[in-house]
Amino acid sequence: MSTSTADNHFSFSLPSLSYIDTSLEDQNRADTVQALPSGGFAEWLARRVAAFRTWSAQRRALGELSLMTERELMDVGLNRGDFVRMFDDAANADLRARGGR
Repeated sequence: MSTSTADNHFSFSLPSLSYIDTSLEDQNRADTVQALPSGGFAEWLARRVAAFRTWSAQRRALGELSLMTERELMDVGLNRGDFVRMFDDAANADLRARGGR
């Protein structure tokens, strides 16, 4: 039996996400953080731009995950309760405390 499947059923892809902070998962990974320029205003501005980019990427990822059905989330091993841990560092404080960090 062959049935055609619409291409848009397979076009969804998850952003690069981790359930917990990636620094807790792999001790040998290279840091991907770029050096910020040193100096008063330039450093302040660079930090604000980096924070905005992070916030924007997280909002996009949360929006895509929110569009997924419960079944799709279950297929990737998530549920809606996991969203807080994925996007809020304060929610992972207990994991860091158990990991000795």
